[in-house]
Amino acid sequence: MHEAAIAQSIIDIVLRRLASIRSDNAKAQRVSVILGEFRNVEPESLAFAFENMREFYPELTECRLDMETISAQAKCQKAQHLYHPEPTSFYLCPICESGIGCLIRGEEMDVVNVVIEIPKAEEEKRHARIG
Repeated sequence: MHEAAIAQSIIDIVLRRLASIRSDNAKAQRVSVILGEFRNVEPESLAFAFENMREFYPELTECRLDMETISAQAKCQKAQHLYHPEPTSFYLCPICESGIGCLIRGEEMDVVNVVIEIPKAEEEKRHARIG
């Protein structure tokens, strides 16, 4: 189950982001991830792994994982038609029946947003002026 390793990588990214804020009380509220259709990640398994692993990190216990799946798009070898490759058609172009020349999208896997909450009292201290 490589989803557990992916969940740990996502958690590591969120923890690095929290550390960059330099606040002892900051907590992650949400992390947004995009997953390409051809990345071979099972969203339900990734969510399960993330939810179970986040419990080991106090600053992540309320963090929600949002996932968006990006549909695959390919260009065929023969005529450069754009199409959605399907396993039922052996990934062939539905127009000219040639194979995939290049996969344009569908292999993404990126953390695109992390929402962090900083307690109000601490935020006010940061913005306080002296003098």
